[in-house]
Amino acid sequence: MRRRGDALRWAVGVLALAAGPGAAAGLDGVYDLDCAAAVSDARVSIAGNRIEFWETACSLENPVNVRDLGGAVLFDMRCTGEGETWTDRVLLMPGFEGGLVRVATGFAVTYQRCQ
Repeated sequence: MRRRGDALRWAVGVLALAAGPGAAAGLDGVYDLDCAAAVSDARVSIAGNRIEFWETACSLENPVNVRDLGGAVLFDMRCTGEGETWTDRVLLMPGFEGGLVRVATGFAVTYQRCQ
């Protein structure tokens, strides 16, 4: 027989797995402000729990679904680039026509889906 605390721990574990590494998987793809550009420092790639920018790669951690905001998920990011390591927060959500909306401190940008 399980105790009440065991059931609660099990439920929390299941929820953590559901919102775990694949939480951004619905957004997997390559995005840019101008997909026709051969080289772009605005290009963003998402694959599972990883997001990559120009010379920067971040793991997307601790996903929190934002209620009533069309698939928006808030993440903690652990990033590396140009010999530095840092953390940040980002909100990612589906954009118009399969695009991506990225919101961070002080700015928001909407990308078009390239792939």
